[in-house]
Amino acid sequence: MAIDYSALREAVPYDTHLPGKTTAGATPDDISHFKQHGFFVKRGLLADAPLADIRRYMWARVPRQLMTESNPDSWLARPHRKWNAEDGLRVGVLSRSSWKMRSRTIGTEQFMVDATARHPRMVAIAGQMIGTPLKETQRVRGVYCILPHPPHVTGTLGPHTDDQAAQLGAMVLIDDVPPRCGGFTLWPGSHLIFRRFWSANVGGRIVDQDAYDAAVAAVLTDVQPVEITGKAGDVVFWHGRMMHSAGINHSAVEGNRPVARLVVPCDYQLGGKTYYDDDEQGPGAKAQWWVDTRNFREDPPPTDDNVWLDWLI
Repeated sequence: MAIDYSALREAVPYDTHLPGKTTAGATPDDISHFKQHGFFVKRGLLADAPLADIRRYMWARVPRQLMTESNPDSWLARPHRKWNAEDGLRVGVLSRSSWKMRSRTIGTEQFMVDATARHPRMVAIAGQMIGTPLKETQRVRGVYCILPHPPHVTGTLGPHTDDQAAQLGAMVLIDDVPPRCGGFTLWPGSHLIFRRFWSANVGGRIVDQDAYDAAVAAVLTDVQPVEITGKAGDVVFWHGRMMHSAGINHSAVEGNRPVARLVVPCDYQLGGKTYYDDDEQGPGAKAQWWVDTRNFREDPPPTDDNVWLDWLI
């Protein structure tokens, strides 16, 4: 299905109005919001100092200083045109304004994983949501950076669903993200719409592409997307079947200064299953290796009665 990205409605800022948004655990209101809308936000869940280490680590790995943290003009100087194939293998691909800093090594570093996916507060909330034991965390997806689009370029959303095994995701903001600066964008309630098109409840593959494409078109028409912004240490917990996108980073044409949006995506999954790699589609050692979930043999097809199978909520 061809999507006219230029015609998509832009996301509106999400206002975290839930009581307990700054508490360390998932509250009953958080869980209710998650079941209906597919996500909730915890403000100030993680301390900034370890996240600052990740920020410094990311900027230090820009090839040949094509971009520097202190010079936003370098972000707008088309650095992707000088980013070669070897750079992509070593530190991840820069595609215009989107840099996914990841590799077979980047995303596995103990300091990065301990500051995010394995942080006790993160693990506790994941356990509240899907139960224990959790599948042991091996890695995070890396650092996902959204640069501001240049003044002469019109930014667009890139709505999609992850096509591999996905249960509970968490987006950790590792730097401040003001409104309209590329915040993680979600289509509320879409987890309940899309899950039925997969062959399995958590993993599997899309089994009816035409019906799925029709649902995508309907969601893009009917559902208002929301952009989630905030401070370093805020975390978005979200259902793995949701439609999502990086937001549009307008900070080069709006506001006081350009901002690079930096997040670390984390994956959680219930443990104790018979996991296997999907060598063609992933996740596994050969495809989607940066994703820390796996398909498992005990995973049944989705039905109206098993939406929250393998969850604790």
